[in-house]
Amino acid sequence: MVLLVIDVQKGITDERLYGFQTFEANLKQLINTARRYGVEVVYVRHDDGPGSGFSKGDNAFEIYDGVAPKCGEKIFDKKVNSAFHASTGLELYLRSKNVKRVIAVGLQTDYCVDATVKSGFEKGFEMIVPQGCNSTRSNPYMDAGTVYDYFNMIMWPGRYATCPSVSETIGMIQAYKKSESPFRINDCGSQEIETKRLLLRPFRQEDVQSVLRNWAGDEDVQKMYGEPVYDTPEKVQGLLEKYITAYHSGFSFRWAVVEKESGECIGQIAYFLVDKSGGWGEIEYCIGRAYQGKGYATEATRAVTRYGFETIGFNKVQICVRPSNIKSKRVIEKCGFTYEGTLRDYFFIDGKYEGRMYYSIKKNEWQNGK
Repeated sequence: MVLLVIDVQKGITDERLYGFQTFEANLKQLINTARRYGVEVVYVRHDDGPGSGFSKGDNAFEIYDGVAPKCGEKIFDKKVNSAFHASTGLELYLRSKNVKRVIAVGLQTDYCVDATVKSGFEKGFEMIVPQGCNSTRSNPYMDAGTVYDYFNMIMWPGRYATCPSVSETIGMIQAYKKSESPFRINDCGSQEIETKRLLLRPFRQEDVQSVLRNWAGDEDVQKMYGEPVYDTPEKVQGLLEKYITAYHSGFSFRWAVVEKESGECIGQIAYFLVDKSGGWGEIEYCIGRAYQGKGYATEATRAVTRYGFETIGFNKVQICVRPSNIKSKRVIEKCGFTYEGTLRDYFFIDGKYEGRMYYSIKKNEWQNGK
């Protein structure tokens, strides 16, 4: 369960809203109760774009002081009505935490709250919209009170959401069980990691040409990596957009491998599989042809393994490799991983089957060997 506070921003949160004082008091009560009982409070801000007066850097864009987030509480920004649009990363974040129930409050009833409630319902979340916890202004066709009643009394109940009273919602929050979110690892995301020769950092859109030039457009490299070729700037840009959006979840662990000396993005490394309740992650990596044989893959793997244990909180890190990939097997063995076994005939490549060899290292083994 999370409490989702939608667009309660300084530029639109004032006495022009329907039932403003009641709305404000109810939000404060729910937010304080959620914090007290361990229900995460997540905020959303709407961005109308530069020059609109309602964008990053504008005072009107910031969250209203009366319900401001505490340090560490998540904020997702959007440029469309629904907070669940793929561009925000909110859905990925909630799924990474096994969230099933969303209490939606905020502004405005007939715009972003409505779009978010319906989108959340369609994505399979149980949407809860407490009475008196959303509001709007009058428009040329309806006064604000009529708009509020239409959505809260007719449109949402029994179709897209349940609409309990504030006291009933408080009861839900008080009955919240932590077992609903069984994750154990940290939502620390892909923080920068520096090694002797490398900088591991989140991908940026300005990496497009470097990624295309050094590895993503190389058929042989991508074939060994098990990924398709991205041989145009447009294709690479689309790939990086997926990576960058995923960072919003806090549970996406993927780094651009940058050679310090040249500033080139020479490859990537990631925990592409993560089991939050089991406490383990699986590493994949790719280094461009011109930079292979220099120990960069080993250097990056050691750094990301350390990050997995010390920062993310994994109990085990694993890597898999095709038997024919001799170079990768050497990297894995240099990093202290133990061979566990092979899934036979796992891949069908170039008209023949290959197995999938698994290696792993546990936290206590890594601690004893570091």
